[in-house]
Amino acid sequence: MNNKQKKIFKIVIIALILFLIGEVIYFGIKYYNDRKNSVYYTVINSAILEDNDNYVGVGFSDYRNSKLNKYEKGYYKATISNYKDGKLLDEVGFKTGYNSYFNDVIKVKDGYIAVGQVEMTKDQHDDGLSEGLIIKYDNNFKQVWRKNVSVIGKTEFYKIKQDGDNYVVVGSSVYGNGYMGNHTTGGGIILKISKDGEELDRANNGGPYSGKFNDVLVEDDGYVVVGLGKSNSGIIIKYNKELKKEWSNSYGYTDKNGITRIEKLDDDYITSTTKLVSPKDTSNVSAALVLFNSDGKKLDDVKYTKDKINVFQDLAVKDDQVFVSGYTGTKTDNSVKTDAIIVKYDKDLYEEKSKVLKEKNNEYFIKLYLKSKKVYVLGYTNSKIKEYKTNGYDYFPIINTYNYDLK
Repeated sequence: MNNKQKKIFKIVIIALILFLIGEVIYFGIKYYNDRKNSVYYTVINSAILEDNDNYVGVGFSDYRNSKLNKYEKGYYKATISNYKDGKLLDEVGFKTGYNSYFNDVIKVKDGYIAVGQVEMTKDQHDDGLSEGLIIKYDNNFKQVWRKNVSVIGKTEFYKIKQDGDNYVVVGSSVYGNGYMGNHTTGGGIILKISKDGEELDRANNGGPYSGKFNDVLVEDDGYVVVGLGKSNSGIIIKYNKELKKEWSNSYGYTDKNGITRIEKLDDDYITSTTKLVSPKDTSNVSAALVLFNSDGKKLDDVKYTKDKINVFQDLAVKDDQVFVSGYTGTKTDNSVKTDAIIVKYDKDLYEEKSKVLKEKNNEYFIKLYLKSKKVYVLGYTNSKIKEYKTNGYDYFPIINTYNYDLK
């Protein structure tokens, strides 16, 4: 090879190197921009704390960050999973249909029962409709039985409780957007099922356009449910064991979820909600605790206003102490920056202490558990937190532990 050929060869090599560097930079920038605009989710909506470091959770995932399941591009799948010391050990998804979600789970002696919703058909997926979903798993996450419930267009289940040998499930069934009709069995739904998943009874409240039951308290003589009545009006209802309504009351204005949780505080009912100034003003909202007596009459309410947006999503009561979890935030343009919160009240609903989880991006506490003199809060975040091995883009589950004094 003569000198001229060597020069040409060097120029070609340099040109190729520069081209490759350019390609790497281009694809690097493209990947960075794609990651900024693409968010993937692994969310745990409810969990069973089996010991201090081990929990079984249900929620949904697209498996983009999973090593146990194949990425479901464009879809979310209802998922039951097991975590030990923050490490994912097992993860089983409900692969039937299109999008699906689990919202709650209970432990039974021979496994778990999870509830949520699923888009079974393409028409449901295209129209934003769903069927209520109830699945029993054995202790190894193998499906034992499944029950789909379709009342009207969009049916969802949010909570399940055990009542002796049977189970009580609450949720919502309403028309989808743009649907018209005069269906009489929509709104908030309460369903009783046997241990084998057979429907025993059901009742509804509200109507086909709005309404939901978010939580249910099982008592010796019946069930007390909370949720949303008409738009922006929280509701509390007492049913007897035959699902006949005994009394009801409302609390407004609330956000679109109405009253979210209920617990017993002595002989009264303590509930959590989000309070609006008016139905049209969602820029400044207060989290609230509302106390009702045993006949459903409102006794008191207290508001929490740390930031412009304040939301309570769960509560628990122990030894005359009330713990609530949720998030606060500020809306900017089309986004909201949130921080997760946990607040402790005494039995007279005076705030004693609060704790905030504040990172660079968003944090939410959605569930709260009291066990062994510890407060466990379950949530999710898209901040980069070394402890949880999150990447700063996608949403990952988190669980934090505090003493009763929130230290």
